[in-house]
Parts: sequence; structure tokens; C-alpha cells
Amino acid sequence: MRESFTEITRLEPLDIFYVGERHKTYFEYPAHCHEVYELNFVENAAGATRTIGDSHETISNLDLVLMTGSKLVHVWEQGTCPLHDIYEITIHIDSDAFNGSFMSKRAFFSIRRMLERAQRGLAFPEPAIQILREDIVNLAHSNESFASVIRLWNLLYRLSLVEDARELSSSSFVDVREDNEDERVHKVREYIAEHYMQDISIQELADMCCMNADAFSRFFKNKTGRTPNRFIIDYRLGIAARMLLTSQLSVAQIGYSCGFNTLSHFNRLFRESKGCTPSEFRERF
Repeated sequence: MRESFTEITRLEPLDIFYVGERHKTYFEYPAHCHEVYELNFVENAAGATRTIGDSHETISNLDLVLMTGSKLVHVWEQGTCPLHDIYEITIHIDSDAFNGSFMSKRAFFSIRRMLERAQRGLAFPEPAIQILREDIVNLAHSNESFASVIRLWNLLYRLSLVEDARELSSSSFVDVREDNEDERVHKVREYIAEHYMQDISIQELADMCCMNADAFSRFFKNKTGRTPNRFIIDYRLGIAARMLLTSQLSVAQIGYSCGFNTLSHFNRLFRESKGCTPSEFRERF
């Protein structure tokens, strides 16, 4: 089972952000998490693997991820990336920079929404990275100053407008609760969180919202991007992934305790979602 540690960042108490720039031939930093927010840019490392929570992917030549929250363990590893010049820029941002009434203003709405999504890790598409690469590099070469802080805020704002950024880890793995969501959706989410180990019918969820099953399914998918059945499966898989890494229970015990009726059904859905079986996931970590 993989060990991780809480990183002590080089961000000083009076700093808003810290930028680390490095050229290297291989990834050696272990799995870790931290209180500060992190924007990590990697270039020329196609074939390396990126693990964020329970998301495990092979990256392309350009990779950019924003992460928030102290529970989100992450690591980049060599994978099949050849030993050559890997270029990496890591930006750590003091989480206090986003607190207070100032950030609650309308102008910062898209940034706040992006930071909420980044609790699960947020990966940006390569076309957007190509457009913003120069801004990221320029920020790495700037001195700590008021102007550099403005550059950082401008970069975050432009990132917040990228429509096809992808959330990586499942919300149940990192125990994320969505803010400012529809009260009915929140009620359903809480019910699923309390009863995921049991059979849950769409009709009983619909009854909670005073809707028929078809109307509720359309409503829920419109609000969350997933059908109720898909949401329940994903929630169970996130809990199962966390249990695989933090408990000594067998794969079968975990599957049954997360609401899957058969081991074969659990294995099939887990492989479809994570790209590997539960046993392989545990061994990989």
C-alpha cells in the first residue's frame, strides 16, 4: 500500500505564492498532499503517469493540473517516459488568498467555481495549455511583486474560462461536498452518502424531490451531468477505491460493503471506471 506524506511547502508566511521551476530526467518526488493550492505544469514527459486521488492516467507531452484541499494525494511517476529533459513548473498558492468577502464578489465567480472543482483535481486540455504556456513560464521567471500577483490572478481567471477542464478524482474518494448546489440535489447526495451500501431505487430518490422517476432522472442529470444510477455507481466506486488503499479488507469484502451484489459485477464496473481491476489498483498504489 502506497505511503504518502504531508509536504512542507517553501511558501513563506508573507508570500501569496511560490514558483518552483526545474529541468529533470525523471520523476522522483513521492506521493504527497498539502494545505496550499497547487498548479502543476509538466512538459516533455509523454508516457509518464499522473495519480490524483483515485484517478490514474498516462499523460501526453503537455500536462497541467490544479489541485486544492489537504486530502488530495498526488504524484507524477516515470511510467514509460524516456529519461530526457522534463520541464516542470509548480506554483503553490496560499489558500488564505481566496478567503474573505473580496473573493465573494461577482467578478471572481468563475475562479471560485474552478477552485471548488479543483478539490478533485482539475486537468486542462492540451490546446488550452498551449495557449497559456507562455503565461506560466513568464510567471516562473518573475520576481515576487505586485505585478506578478496580478499575472497569477489573470492566469487563474483565464484557466477558469476553459470549458472542457476535467475533474479527476471521485468526490467520494476525497470526501468533497459541493457548495451552492440545488437543495434537492444536495438532499439526494446526502441520502446516497448514508445508504450507498444498500439497494437504492430511483423512485425513492424521486419521492424525496416530489417528482416521478422520469422527471427526476432528467432533473438530476441536468444538475450533475450524470444519471442517478451512474452517480450511485461512481459514489460506490470512490468509496471502494479509498477502502482498497486504507483497509486490509479483501476485494470481495469491500465490494459487498459498498453495495455491489457480486464480485464479478464489482470487478467489471471498477475496471471500466479506473482502467484496472480492484486488485491491480491496490497493487499499483
